[in-house]
Parts: sequence; structure tokens; C-alpha cells
Amino acid sequence: MLNLSKTTINQTTGTMSKYYSKKRLGEILEDAGLVSPAQIEIALQDQSIYEDMRIGEILALRGWLKQETADFFVEKWPALKKQQNKKPLGIYLKEAALLDETQIKMLLAEQVRMTTPRVRFGKLVVLKGWLKQSTVDFFLDNLSARAEQDKVYISQTVLKTLSNHPFQHK
Repeated sequence: MLNLSKTTINQTTGTMSKYYSKKRLGEILEDAGLVSPAQIEIALQDQSIYEDMRIGEILALRGWLKQETADFFVEKWPALKKQQNKKPLGIYLKEAALLDETQIKMLLAEQVRMTTPRVRFGKLVVLKGWLKQSTVDFFLDNLSARAEQDKVYISQTVLKTLSNHPFQHK
């Protein structure tokens, strides 16, 4: 079985250069504010005992992270970092199993009800207590251009891309 504590994932350095640094899953999850250094250390100790278990599985079994979130960072993260056409923040958070469709619809509805200036989607997620600001910042810094996020608000059209059926107003 694949030992993810030793598997590296390409991740950009966050600079304007095209150079890549290799980061382990635990480092990425820690950078995203999803787990603490102490949790990673405990999971690595567990892995030395249960060598057939991946670090993401251990973090999920301990209840510190959803398995879908670990899988997202292993399977999708490297390709998303290279992707030219960026998606709205809510799409990535749903793909990473950090928000579900109901939460996203709730945030979008709340955002629509607001008068100008509207609160950005990422800020609403933090205000609801669903994610830490560091996690939202991690996604914005790595998967979107901050300048684009400042100009564009997530809109009702995103709802159509979240599910296989068109959004229906009730």
C-alpha cells in the first residue's frame, strides 16, 4: 500500500516563478490549517505501528480530517494547482469535502440577500465558523488569483455547476 508520509506532492512555492517544491501530504494539510503539527506527529507515530495505513487514513480514523479531504489533496491537488481556468472558491471547498452543497446554497442565498457591499463567500464561511481564515486563504492563494477574487463574487450560476440538475427556486 502507498505510504503517503513518504509520497510527495508537487506544490508551487507561491512565488511568481515556475519552480516547484515537493511537499508531503501532512505539510500541505498543515499549511491549509486543516491539521496541527501535533496531529501530524501523532499520525506519523501511528503509521510506524500500522505500516499498511496511509497518513490520510490515520487522520480520518482519528476524526481530525475527512477521508475525502485527504483523498482530494492526494488525487486532485497537484492537477488543480496547474489548472489555468480557475473555479469559484465554493467549488474547490466542495470538492475537498470541506463544505457540502447545502452549506454552499445557504451562503449564496445569504450573499444575495445582502445589500452592497456584499460580504465575500470566503468571509461568510469563516463568519459561520465552518472553516478557519487560514484555510480559506490557503485555497485563495493557491487556486485563484486574489485580484480576480476581489472583482468577482460567487454567483447563482455556480449552483448549476455544483449539481447535475439546474438550481430550482422554491
